[in-house]
Amino acid sequence: MKLLEGKSVSLAIKKWVASEVQKMQREHGCVPNLVTVQIGENPASERYINNQVKACEEVGIKAKFIKYPKDIKKVDFLKEIDKIVKDKEVDGIIVQTPLPQGWKMGEIVNAIPSDKDVEGVHPENLGRLYLGVEGTPKPCTAWAALSLLEWYGYSSFEGRNCVVIGRSANVGRAVATMLMHKNGTVAVCHTKTSEEQLKKLLSMADVVVVAAGMPGIVKTNELARETWVIDVGTNFDSKGKLVGDVSLEAEEDVAAMSPVPGGVGPITVSLLLVNLILCATKRRVGSSSIFPKLSDLR
Repeated sequence: MKLLEGKSVSLAIKKWVASEVQKMQREHGCVPNLVTVQIGENPASERYINNQVKACEEVGIKAKFIKYPKDIKKVDFLKEIDKIVKDKEVDGIIVQTPLPQGWKMGEIVNAIPSDKDVEGVHPENLGRLYLGVEGTPKPCTAWAALSLLEWYGYSSFEGRNCVVIGRSANVGRAVATMLMHKNGTVAVCHTKTSEEQLKKLLSMADVVVVAAGMPGIVKTNELARETWVIDVGTNFDSKGKLVGDVSLEAEEDVAAMSPVPGGVGPITVSLLLVNLILCATKRRVGSSSIFPKLSDLR
């Protein structure tokens, strides 16, 4: 079984980002600026934010973390976001989840304009993804899943049966859309897919991307031996260990599989930086940088 680890992919992407940052500084006298905001305390979120800040420092990007009290009123929080949005020095904004109970994510996402949406989740950017528009931010986790496949040899999915498990707008449906743009024949499975349907589709799959948030929903002995598996799941078992959605029964079950942790995760943060570059160059230079094919970054 080929192990589809993400570290080498992440490093190659960050190297490209660093070169683009240097180019902006050299030719235009500026560097990209990212602001991440969080409400209240959340250790898991703060670990992710620390990874963001560290990645930004590695490539020369300015990064700022702002934490608001857990009891902040939504109207006041939206005013704070509006201040950040209007700051001409800020190129990208991230609102870290979870949000306070009762808040609607859609309202918060819409408060950030699409040209500062470095997570690729604004409705306008999701629409551009659907239409196949290049040079705009894409949902980072979904993009990371496809990047793993591309890095290890899947540049086209023509003639391939692809099964995506999970239909969230930012991951499952985004992955399915990207696969279709690459000519894959795609089936999307979800909570209303019967066990019989799921097993049948998995048995015929060439590529499986699992983003269900359910440990063990897919067992490798249910798949064909030629299958490539991307595990997007991030779950914690009873011992607090991070595990994916796929249960590896035996290494000879499948041809290739991404590990959890160490697969999609490292690439996600790197592609967040790519999205920031796309936003920053479009705002400051007038046209977005062109992110190359991963094969050109080797």
